[in-house]
Amino acid sequence: MINFQDKKIVTTSWDDGYTTDKKLCSILKTYGIKGTIYSPLEYPEYEILNYDELKELSKDFEIGSHTYSHKILPLLSEEEIMTELLKSKEKLEEITSNDVISFCYPDGKYDQHVVDCVKKSGYKGARTTSLFRTNISNPFLMGTTIQAVDRMILSKGKQILNTDNKNFGNYLLSGGRIFKNWHSLAISSFDYVMKNGGIWHLWGHSKEIEDNNDWKQLEKVLEYVSNNGKKNNAEFLTNGEILTEIF
Repeated sequence: MINFQDKKIVTTSWDDGYTTDKKLCSILKTYGIKGTIYSPLEYPEYEILNYDELKELSKDFEIGSHTYSHKILPLLSEEEIMTELLKSKEKLEEITSNDVISFCYPDGKYDQHVVDCVKKSGYKGARTTSLFRTNISNPFLMGTTIQAVDRMILSKGKQILNTDNKNFGNYLLSGGRIFKNWHSLAISSFDYVMKNGGIWHLWGHSKEIEDNNDWKQLEKVLEYVSNNGKKNNAEFLTNGEILTEIF
């Protein structure tokens, strides 16, 4: 396993390709924060980025696959899984003229068979929705550190029990940090990574930020991360850059 404690890495990723990703990416760009946008090509329940918008965003951000139509993969046959994976990769590469190497499991749902299909489809890694991670032991089970939304304490408690970094888990539990709102938790977790090394990975949905009127809170976090990340000589990478430059 790669020792990420020798590194200080900042990455962000954003799911579902909502049209509010355009506002999100504008803010990320203002603060010099890299991001990976995981977008399906079809998602009838929501208004998502069109092909022209994906192409424009791909000039500054990584576009990763989130399947073709946001299907929950463990519920599908192998043929259906492979169609969702390959069709998405092929179409996104056609739109962006870039290799699509990063994948994100819709709704965070996967099993070993799905993981094997993702590998077989030519992706270099895949992101989960696991929280409180500061390391990557398996590139196809890439976890995250913080989600940009307030979660129930029971949900956070379950996640912290499975963190890959018990010292980090104890840090979040001490002083009641785990009980704070997401933006306070984001900053305290970032401070931990800058002091102790590892990967600080913020993820979320721009639609939730819009619905919760959290844009100002997000900007405060990103401004803090930008300023203090540079002071600590952190590397600002996309998910794909982590996969290609480190693994």
